[in-house]
Amino acid sequence: MGVLNVTPDSFSDGGRYLTVEAALLQARRMIAEGADLIDLGGESTRPGAQPVPVEEEKRRVLPLLEALLELGVPISVDTRKPEVAQAALELGAHLLNDVTGLRDARMLELAARYRVPVVIMHMPVPDPQTMMQHAHYDDVVAEVKAFLARQAARAIEAGVPQVVLDPGIGFGKRLEHNLELIRRLDELAALGHPVLLGASRKRMIGELTGVEAPAERVLGTVAAHLYGAARGAHILRVHDVRAHREALAVWEALEGGR
Repeated sequence: MGVLNVTPDSFSDGGRYLTVEAALLQARRMIAEGADLIDLGGESTRPGAQPVPVEEEKRRVLPLLEALLELGVPISVDTRKPEVAQAALELGAHLLNDVTGLRDARMLELAARYRVPVVIMHMPVPDPQTMMQHAHYDDVVAEVKAFLARQAARAIEAGVPQVVLDPGIGFGKRLEHNLELIRRLDELAALGHPVLLGASRKRMIGELTGVEAPAERVLGTVAAHLYGAARGAHILRVHDVRAHREALAVWEALEGGR
């Protein structure tokens, strides 16, 4: 899953793809490098990020979405706003990516009505501005697993055709929580739904490697994602598609010979 943020303030690529032309060029590049789907977002949800008004998020996302739908790969829309989600689904978006984990019943209803899969992500509260204040767990894996299992069951019961589970690396979690979630990703995969892992360029990679610039955290990201793939991750949400495709090709060849 290639990440495409049309935001001025995303932690890694904020401001790089603010025009439809620049964003479309990046999407084509990621597809050429091997992206299976594109995740389009118009609001940064990094820790402490300021919320974006509905109409502004629509202005950022919808014109580009129309262009992306012509590229021949599934397009996911990364939003926590039902109004944006509905407008995107009306245009033909293939997947919803909800960082608030379907806490808003309207998001659940939309996914069921339009019969689209939805990524259910965990964060301890549905507010990026305050989520790090709630990064306290007795057993982070057990608590994340319980939340995802509960929300997945609600979604399937409501008629959502498929759910994808995302542990929410970096969303209301500190380094030790992120590491434990990736180490025990197989416990989330055991719930029976595809698992998405998104550690791309995140702070945890910088904390482990000492690399401060997010764009330079490629090698550490690939290492984390390969480890996650070995423990059941079905989808890797990445900024650097080519690096991951090459690493996965080698890893899969080695695994196939065992």
